[in-house]
Amino acid sequence: MPFLLTDSALPNIRRIAKEAPRFLVLVTGLCYAGPVGAQLIDYGSMQALFGEPVTTSATGIPQRASDVPVNMTIITADEIRQSGTRSLPQVIGLYVPGVDIMRGAENSYDIGIRGYQQPFQPGLLVLVDGRQVFVGDYSRTIWDNLPVNIDDVRQIEVVKGASSAFSSLYGSNAGYGVINIITYSPLYDKDNVANITVGTQNTISGDGTATLKGDSWGSKFTVGGFNANEFDTTRTPADSAPFKPMHSYMVNSSVLQVSPTFQVNTDLNYSESRSNTTDNVDGFIIGDQTTTSYSASAGFNWQSPYGVITNSNYVNSNLSTIAELSDGGAPYNQSTQLYVSQLQDQFTVGSDHTFRVGMEYRFQTFSYGYDAELEPISPKLNENNYSINGMWLWQINDKLSLTNAVRIDSQRMYEAGQLWPLGVIPANEYTQTNNAWSGNSGIVYKVTDKDTIGASYGRGVLLPSMLSNGGNILQVFNGSFGANIIDGEGNPYLKPTIVENYELNYTRNMPNVYSTVRVSPYYMHTKDIVDPYFTSGNPITDAVNTYTPEISENIGSSNGYGGEIELKGSNAGFRWATSYSFAYVKDDSVVYANNDYQGSAPESHVRLLLGYTTGPWEFDSNGQYLTSTSILRNTGPTLGVVPVNVEGYYSVGARIGYAINDHFTIALTGTNLSQAYTEESAYPAIERQVFLSLTGKL
Repeated sequence: MPFLLTDSALPNIRRIAKEAPRFLVLVTGLCYAGPVGAQLIDYGSMQALFGEPVTTSATGIPQRASDVPVNMTIITADEIRQSGTRSLPQVIGLYVPGVDIMRGAENSYDIGIRGYQQPFQPGLLVLVDGRQVFVGDYSRTIWDNLPVNIDDVRQIEVVKGASSAFSSLYGSNAGYGVINIITYSPLYDKDNVANITVGTQNTISGDGTATLKGDSWGSKFTVGGFNANEFDTTRTPADSAPFKPMHSYMVNSSVLQVSPTFQVNTDLNYSESRSNTTDNVDGFIIGDQTTTSYSASAGFNWQSPYGVITNSNYVNSNLSTIAELSDGGAPYNQSTQLYVSQLQDQFTVGSDHTFRVGMEYRFQTFSYGYDAELEPISPKLNENNYSINGMWLWQINDKLSLTNAVRIDSQRMYEAGQLWPLGVIPANEYTQTNNAWSGNSGIVYKVTDKDTIGASYGRGVLLPSMLSNGGNILQVFNGSFGANIIDGEGNPYLKPTIVENYELNYTRNMPNVYSTVRVSPYYMHTKDIVDPYFTSGNPITDAVNTYTPEISENIGSSNGYGGEIELKGSNAGFRWATSYSFAYVKDDSVVYANNDYQGSAPESHVRLLLGYTTGPWEFDSNGQYLTSTSILRNTGPTLGVVPVNVEGYYSVGARIGYAINDHFTIALTGTNLSQAYTEESAYPAIERQVFLSLTGKL
């Protein structure tokens, strides 16, 4: 058995674990693979051992969900199945209070945290098994292109706010929250599953995962694909969508147990997609987007005499072609390459102190352009980032723990290609260095066996996107919104955006009603917010055209106040979860005029989920109510970018599942069942959808 955790030891471990929470660190240190090698942790054994989910997404070391010093929601595989959806953003939107989903097309999503809801959300770091899938071009996550089979997901870990040591583990873009999608391990699990789904909008999808295992190795293969028609609703005259959404992907993940104390892991994946994506960079418009991406990773985990040493190395490559539909802009290509190498050591001093020290190197390159006639040169921006990080967990006693973490980043950026010759900022100005620190501190106190309180502070850093920092895009507008040429330029002098989060958490187990309640008030301050194209310089005229330069700027601050209250439980086949989220955002006047965070997400959001299992049948329903929003849209040549008001709305969904036998389940699912069309945002309305799926497991 890897790392010497034998079945015969489990009874004694369970007994000791009940007596001392600190024992989790000692036990999981035997099978720990670090925050990046998430698949290498035996989540199943740990969950069985401690009677609740185990995570590394709070501090980078294994902890019980009830012990983490941050506001975290863990969505289990059972909850994912019971949701009925094949969409990861929809699952997250159903189960996580304080999270709002913006859906602008059939497979185009953005996720906002605690009132900060925008297309191309820059402050949410998304990972798959610890590998960053966040793309640095616009600073965004392309949800429709993730190479993930939803039936192969063990759990989804969602951390809200900058009060997460993830900021120290992974650096930039963990300011508003972190989502880590954990799939089954090819070494510890044997996941063999296939699904086919058909439904409205001519939807058809298929996914499959097969696992091969030996005594000391495991290898997992996953393939999947999706096709559908786009929604037929519009908000502006140019919102029509010629692209049919699609997605296809393939993944291989392998783990080799070289010795009882040494593991090696690899991962290869490829994904391509088409979507009609929302865009907040060029005036809150809609653009056709095709995306091709691949990644390769390798690393090791060594239980050494000096602690658990983890190494991870991966390369991400992403190529997107975007055609701006809403304003007639010319199509352009963007290529982002990211290389990351991480090394860290986790060790304990006595039984009360756990430390993690690490270093990281990141190299990112960003290139972009049009066809040779429009832009015969190839602008390119490179970025080097060196960082060190550390974490200290002090288990003061059986009831009280304190966690502190810090990370220091040094980023050096330089122009590696050739700027557009009419550029306002000279090329030699793009060689710049930014130094920034992020940190977190959290305390957890178990007042009684039923009551736990926690307090945390977090400082997150959002480095400007590659486009904002050094992009130089010449955009030609010839569509229904008029004719114009804009020279969009990055600004190498931008400051990082800083997010500070203060939060309290109170959790109470109520066994008499088979439920747990959690209350989480917070305050969040964001300063030096970046607007991608803000300052309009003097027009530049050449022999043919006049160009209007627009330059990225830091424009101001925003404050967020609010909280969530959640009740969740189950008994005798019944399960329930209900929550209320309140988020009030107040922007500076310039931020309000150009980004309008304070209107972009609902102030109030109510969720209710009810389910019942009897024999082979599963019945689940969900309902949500959201108050009104106001989101900026480019509505045409006359009005330009203006706030579009959206009334409050409710939505209802349901699933009926039937287990035909031990291997096959058939399910009927519906979303937005209460009305044919739901105006959820300033983008095209969402349609009612119904799906029939067949899932097989071995």
